[in-house]
Amino acid sequence: MTNTLEELTRYLHQLLGADYEAFAQAPLEPPALRVNTLKSNRERLLQRLAAWGVESQPHPVNPAGLMLQEDRLPLSHTLAYFAGDFAYQGLSSQLPVLALDPRPGERILDLCAAPGSKSTQIAALMENRGQLLLNDSSNRRLQPLMANLFSAGVLNSGLLNLPGQTIGRHFPEYFDRVLVDAPCSALSNLPVRAFQSQWSPEFLAKISAIQEQLLISGIKAARIGGVIVYSTCSICPEENERVLERILARYPVELETIPFAHAPCCRLPFSSYQGQSFAPALQRAVRIHPWPLPFEGFFVARLRRTGPLPIRPVTEAMEWTGTLGSADPTIAPVLEHLEGLWGVPAEALRPYRFLRTLHRLWIIAPDWERLPQRAFMMAGLPLALQKTGFWRLATPAIQWMGAQTLHPTLEFSSVELKELFHTGLLPAPAGPLRYYVLAAAGRNLASIARSEGFYRIHLPHRFDLVL
Repeated sequence: MTNTLEELTRYLHQLLGADYEAFAQAPLEPPALRVNTLKSNRERLLQRLAAWGVESQPHPVNPAGLMLQEDRLPLSHTLAYFAGDFAYQGLSSQLPVLALDPRPGERILDLCAAPGSKSTQIAALMENRGQLLLNDSSNRRLQPLMANLFSAGVLNSGLLNLPGQTIGRHFPEYFDRVLVDAPCSALSNLPVRAFQSQWSPEFLAKISAIQEQLLISGIKAARIGGVIVYSTCSICPEENERVLERILARYPVELETIPFAHAPCCRLPFSSYQGQSFAPALQRAVRIHPWPLPFEGFFVARLRRTGPLPIRPVTEAMEWTGTLGSADPTIAPVLEHLEGLWGVPAEALRPYRFLRTLHRLWIIAPDWERLPQRAFMMAGLPLALQKTGFWRLATPAIQWMGAQTLHPTLEFSSVELKELFHTGLLPAPAGPLRYYVLAAAGRNLASIARSEGFYRIHLPHRFDLVL
């Protein structure tokens, strides 16, 4: 049900009072980036931005974040972006994972993971170690989620396609930390987002019930003593303070102070709304409004589970299957083959776990000795694809190997590279089908095929490359 402009304006006036004009005139967030520390670092990216003539400022909270004055190139047309050195991620969107504070080696759940900006941020802070379980109920959003995981070089993730409300039953008290970045009305900024949001009184009632169910599922999935972060990109109390108020009254959790609560982008939650006073503990959460800093409206709360549930929860056993070690007889010959054909050092891959599916070999972080099977989608990175008589290295694995010496490689001039990324093709000498590793600027970039008189590269979309 779409709300009229008059109804929305009346709601915002009642909600914000004297702050309505500040909200109505607040600018949209500027473009923002997050360095992918699995592949690059802040200093290297700053050097590249300077070379491209792109001005940036530090993110006010996240050391790995940058705020741009404008994205005039755009940066998505650079090899650094193609190789996964950085990701676009909104200023406010970078905050929930900082509140979660993921650590290497932990078990962490991202309950509503797509499209993956927070998932890849978690993986980077985990240093690709531990178990990162990602879940999303939307089939439509799984493809961009997987593309973002592959680009970022995430090895420690497993992906499920289940209703988020069921995860707590399948993984009771399993995770050290849980992120519940819940679907919401997206009422975060007036100039554009507010009038494109699904806001209406009826929708708020429906979505807040879903948000509460998802948060309950996250609490069930967290171990006693574990951390749960709840966030939305909405300023509506119905989706934020009221959801937490109901949860605090029924579940063994405590709100904790968020480390960046005193940052200039943060403000206190509402202490009351529509005649209802909220528990003082809610003041430990944070609201982000789109003024005085140009942050998208957001809400972030950090909870800690303090004890068992008052009623024994219903559980549904999850089926698991083991991953394979490098010495497994179905894996070892493939690794030897990859070493002989492509120069991939088998010894360097020995610590990892592997999964063989139809015509594909996946490489997975060592912590995943077994994988959940219900609605299982993928884990780790595709390492190689089986062709007739040989295995071809997959582009995500080629990028993950970075500067590792591989063969056979191809390097092109700047003019040729631009043509390749613009059309997906380059003229090639005649000959049988053959695959190569495309290399540029001292790093491995992609798998490239020579066939029918052309070099061919598979791209998500073709673009005018900026070097």
